Amino acid sequence: MSRKKKNNEEAVEERVCKKCGAPLRSTNRYNYCDNCRRERAKARRETMELCLGVGVMVLSIVPGVKHFVNKK
Repeated sequence: MSRKKKNNEEAVEERVCKKCGAPLRSTNRYNYCDNCRRERAKARRETMELCLGVGVMVLSIVPGVKHFVNKK
């Protein structure tokens, strides 16, 4: 739990999610709630799948192009 000193008195600051503003538990060590973390992970996973798919397509086309190009 984060604490800030104000006028020599300790005040406990309530932690909230950076994205949706939901209050976080005191045991949470991230700045996002569980739901927002899952959404971000899903978006990253989908992006990486797309990049991997495009990469595989490019790598599968390159040998075919090299094979059928006329060599002099």
